[in-house]
Amino acid sequence: MRCLQGKLLCASLLCLIAGSVSYLLASEYRDSESGVSLSLPPGWRWIGPERWGDHESTLLLREPGTGQEIKLYVKNLEPPEAVMPARKMNKRLLKQAQRKADQRTGEGFENYRNRVDSFELKPINGRSAMHWVADYTKNGRKMVEYLTRVRSENTSALFFARLPAEQLDDFKGRIDPIIETLQVP
Repeated sequence: MRCLQGKLLCASLLCLIAGSVSYLLASEYRDSESGVSLSLPPGWRWIGPERWGDHESTLLLREPGTGQEIKLYVKNLEPPEAVMPARKMNKRLLKQAQRKADQRTGEGFENYRNRVDSFELKPINGRSAMHWVADYTKNGRKMVEYLTRVRSENTSALFFARLPAEQLDDFKGRIDPIIETLQVP
């Protein structure tokens, strides 16, 4: 019996130490001006934020090894919007996705189109959010833009990354856990 208790104690201590080490290796990003925060896995770097426009900023996140980048655009809404039901906010998110496609087309992205079957409405930390994918062509190569918009009455945040189409599924598996940590005021 004592041997079993000793083994359980050792196993518990090892789990506690392993969890503590993982926690210490994670990197927390917090922007005191916009109020957004997120957690990055070991090795990930952030650059910025670059402030511009009317209460707007862009933060660059870079993955170790691959160098793949994802940007986080944040706009603090001044004045804050009235609180609205999730259903109404979700409709707004869908409209914003179409406006983003129109913007990219205007910027010269070739054959830029939102994938109709890619829209996924899924809250992130209690805030309305939507993930989606857009396809486009760059120098004859099939590319995608992976986007996630998160909204509150005070903040509009947009993650976006551009990459070769064949890398999308693998990239989503690495970036979605980071996106899920986003906190917006």
